[in-house]
Amino acid sequence: MTATAKKPWYRISKDVEYSTDFKFFKEHQVMLYNHGTINNFNSRLETKCFRTVNSVFSSGQIPQPDADLILMQIHREILSGKHGAGELVD
Repeated sequence: MTATAKKPWYRISKDVEYSTDFKFFKEHQVMLYNHGTINNFNSRLETKCFRTVNSVFSSGQIPQPDADLILMQIHREILSGKHGAGELVD
């Protein structure tokens, strides 16, 4: 019996494919934009804001562990089709 290889991309449209690898997704496909106490988690591939979060800290920035948790949630949402129906591709 052969193991099925994990598909590396989740294609939402002809021009948009998100990586199934969280580390690649975090480093290259999403960015955290901070303006005052508002933090936007935006796609680098499409004109899309995945999530807006208000910071409770005076610096306005979300602590890195909290930002990473939100990014993991967004990544799972993308791969489950919440941000656009798609398919796993090579």
